[in-house]
Amino acid sequence: MTTTPSSSLPQAAPAQIPTPARGPVTPVPVERRAVAPDVARGLALLGIAIANAAVHLSGGAVGLGLRPVDSSALDRAVDGVVSLFVDRRTMPMFALLYGYGIGVVVRRRAAAWVPWPACRADLLRRAAVLVAFGAVHVVLLFEGDILGAYGLAGLAAVLLVRASDRTLLVTAAVGLPVAALLGGAMQGAVVLKDVLGMGALEVPPEESPLLAMAMRAMSGVVGAPLGAVIAFPLVLLGLWAARREVLERPADHVRLLRRTAVAGLTVSVLGGAPFATAVARLRDPSALDVFASAMLHELTGVAGGVAFAALVGWVVAVRGTTLATLGPAGRALRAVGTRSLTCYLLQSVLFVLPLAPWAGGLGEHLGSAQVVAWAVGVWLVTVAVAVTLEAAGRRGPAEVLYRRLVYPRQAVR
Repeated sequence: MTTTPSSSLPQAAPAQIPTPARGPVTPVPVERRAVAPDVARGLALLGIAIANAAVHLSGGAVGLGLRPVDSSALDRAVDGVVSLFVDRRTMPMFALLYGYGIGVVVRRRAAAWVPWPACRADLLRRAAVLVAFGAVHVVLLFEGDILGAYGLAGLAAVLLVRASDRTLLVTAAVGLPVAALLGGAMQGAVVLKDVLGMGALEVPPEESPLLAMAMRAMSGVVGAPLGAVIAFPLVLLGLWAARREVLERPADHVRLLRRTAVAGLTVSVLGGAPFATAVARLRDPSALDVFASAMLHELTGVAGGVAFAALVGWVVAVRGTTLATLGPAGRALRAVGTRSLTCYLLQSVLFVLPLAPWAGGLGEHLGSAQVVAWAVGVWLVTVAVAVTLEAAGRRGPAEVLYRRLVYPRQAVR
């Protein structure tokens, strides 16, 4: 597969072109942003809220998927459905969209004739600031942070930003089994106590805010690099897709989007079923079965994440959706997507402060079905906030701070 011309950055402008810009390129005005990527981010944040919901339950023994062992039939059914359609599916989707965003930045810098050293420095600053956001997020609120992992993956991706399409795809293909092995091992590790005859894993509630902060910091030191390894192949796939403007010009890629959505969702459901049925406790797998099905769940989740993003692009293309024809629901999703950093961090506030043992403590009294309902409510609150900011013509506060840190000498609008 050959490299798309737009993927290579010019080193100097021709004589007839004005002097290359060396400062940061201003952000794309909201009204000129493509519809599909932002709508996809808005949907991905709903999935992330649901996927993270179980983490906020506290007290008692947990089994596969960190779901409570002592639960009702409704809770087990919810656990199975979430495992099949959401767990390890929306995180890859978000990683893909993060990589896509990197690709868009690179393409815009190239169009502005920004020299590669300046562009590379820009990308490194953006990723480093995201790592910093993730570190603060972990310490203050949530050990399951993805910002630090994505930032680390973004730092590594800079090495391959100008690589050929073949190199991107081959590297992603090699990295996917490694990611599946790591992710599957982490999911399956919960059975180790059972294998050793020590009973189910128990997660004692930590009621000391300072001790809980220290434990989150330690988990972040380990979790962020592991998460980066898992996210890295998806970031590269996003870079590849951005070179072709697959989500920005979906009408030009309808066949690719349709095939990816149909095939990816099929693979995701079939591959995720063995682990999901075990999470729902419809069967009692052996330890070997758990690890194998967990790795399959992780690997096919990549297909699901890519498929969900492709599905959004396919729908936008088939319906001929533009910003002018976007309905109220689509506009709300887009408002969330354009403020994804703000909405993601707000999710943690709305989860942690009421539910954490060291804060409100309500997580000890909820079951799986209840906490998933809470997650949907949390997401709806972020939608309301995003829509309000959109109506006021304001960016998300986290996005403003992020850009101010990346470009400290530039006025942020």
